[in-house]
Amino acid sequence: MTVTESARAGSERAGRLIYARLAHYGVLAAIVVAGAALRLTALNRQSLWFDEIDVVVRAQRPLDQVLRTFVAAGENGPLYNILLALWVRLAGISEIAVRAPSAIAGVVGVLLIYLLGRRVAGATVGLIGAGLLAISPYHVWYSQEAKMYAMVVVLALASTYALVEALERNERRWWVAYAVSTTLLFYTHVATVLVFAAQSLYAFYTVILRRAWPGRARGWLLAVAVLTLPYVPIALWALRVIGGQVATWHAQVGLWDALQIFAVKFAVNRYDLVVQERAAVLYAVLAGLGAVVLALRRQPARWWLLLLSLSVVPVVGLWLVSLRQSVFSDRYAIVALPAYLLLVAATVAWLIRQRWIWPLGLAAAFVLVTFAWGPLRDVNRAHTAQKEDWRSAYAWVADHAQPGDVLVVTPGYLITTYDYFAQREPRLAQYQAIAMRSFTADVWFNEEEMVRLLQERAGSATGFWLIESPDRVGADDPERALERWFDTHGDPTEELVVNGVRVTRYELSAPPAEIDTA
Repeated sequence: MTVTESARAGSERAGRLIYARLAHYGVLAAIVVAGAALRLTALNRQSLWFDEIDVVVRAQRPLDQVLRTFVAAGENGPLYNILLALWVRLAGISEIAVRAPSAIAGVVGVLLIYLLGRRVAGATVGLIGAGLLAISPYHVWYSQEAKMYAMVVVLALASTYALVEALERNERRWWVAYAVSTTLLFYTHVATVLVFAAQSLYAFYTVILRRAWPGRARGWLLAVAVLTLPYVPIALWALRVIGGQVATWHAQVGLWDALQIFAVKFAVNRYDLVVQERAAVLYAVLAGLGAVVLALRRQPARWWLLLLSLSVVPVVGLWLVSLRQSVFSDRYAIVALPAYLLLVAATVAWLIRQRWIWPLGLAAAFVLVTFAWGPLRDVNRAHTAQKEDWRSAYAWVADHAQPGDVLVVTPGYLITTYDYFAQREPRLAQYQAIAMRSFTADVWFNEEEMVRLLQERAGSATGFWLIESPDRVGADDPERALERWFDTHGDPTEELVVNGVRVTRYELSAPPAEIDTA
């Protein structure tokens, strides 16, 4: 080969490399745009449900009260409360406004999973992992909810990426970044300590036992020591829960059931049962193969162990904690989703690179997209109510209520739904709302006290709206005493049942104070 031919060949290789890079980043840009479109549009299509409303109403309190959530018992995400409190003062409390931070965090998560995947498993795995997270119905769902879970995913990815860089480079700035991001993660949700546990298992094995990272033991141990102090307040609350000193509403779940739940959630979240089962199996098989594929690379760092630990420890750890006191909720372990998807991506990338079976990799990618498309279309972006439809319920009350009517909300803690929609719908503000106390949480509360509460608060009213969550009322009023009393002393004149909410207007024969209840 002549010098001229060699130069021409080198130029062609350089051109192909530039083309490959442009194509790679073009695909990444398309993935990010698709992920943004799924998260940033239709934010107001679904009503806020109770959990969202409750956190928004509490975020409107004076800042000194919101700041107390850092030391208040029962706050599983005080940092999010602070950020939301500041945000609503700037952006307002509409559905779009309060969900926008989560939607933005969801888009950032797509970028971060790409960076982490590229760092530990290669650019192709990072790209496919970003694509899977971009279309993940589970991640899209929580990216469009005014809660902390999309932010939790971002911080978990940032914490893990900082740990990877710190171990690789052993530079102070990365150890500091790891300590800061992990501390923020702790204060975003109490269950995120399981991410730290997964990271620590990997670090202890590779740094201490295998000595795969010479000179890193000091940096890692210092980071662990630095993280200990800020975690103490969260740990004290967690110990109270685990010790049974704080009541929880979560049901007990067996290990196999827990694994099945997460397999479905991480695949399609909610959809047709047959599709759920098939998608869960496919994702689980691909994730398991992904761990094997990465292990066979025989990288000294053994990043596959980190991904496997991050996929398994949050899920199993949540179940183990629940053996003592049930705190099991699938969204608490959403931090395991990115690592799980990267393992799935590793298998797809490996299949595509194989000379004879690359069509199988393309087929797997197509099926994964197909599984995601159904729930994205029919659940995430549905025009019908998928969340508790308090918006329609209160709009109907505002349209049909008569002057002097009284609203009775049960269970009473749902009164924040009225507090929120009374701000959004001025017509509701003219009506008095009563939060009905709990027959189970308050041992001194009985039917006589219930009637007295109505008599004291209702005045001369004869029109009452019973606003209830059918799924929740049984835990606070198991005998249905309130509904039974209205049925006995009044006639239902209006009723609306929407997703998760029922409203009924009763016209009483006389004001409660004049009704003989003896």
